[in-house]
Amino acid sequence: MMPWDFRRGKKTQPATTQSQVQQCDRSYPDFCIPPNSPDLNCRDVPYRRFRVNQPDPHGFDRDRDGVGCER
Repeated sequence: MMPWDFRRGKKTQPATTQSQVQQCDRSYPDFCIPPNSPDLNCRDVPYRRFRVNQPDPHGFDRDRDGVGCER
């Protein structure tokens, strides 16, 4: 922001590019795992008992009840 715009109280919106926007896998709505990330196990994530939508590419929801990393 330029100093004269700041003094006038002008607000700017930060420019976002496609590379700045983090994409998240829709299978895990409670936290963000980037799509096409390497295979993860429950010990690799700090969350327990979180929602899982199918398909579950990482296999967090073994019994397919919609809850991941229950044990």
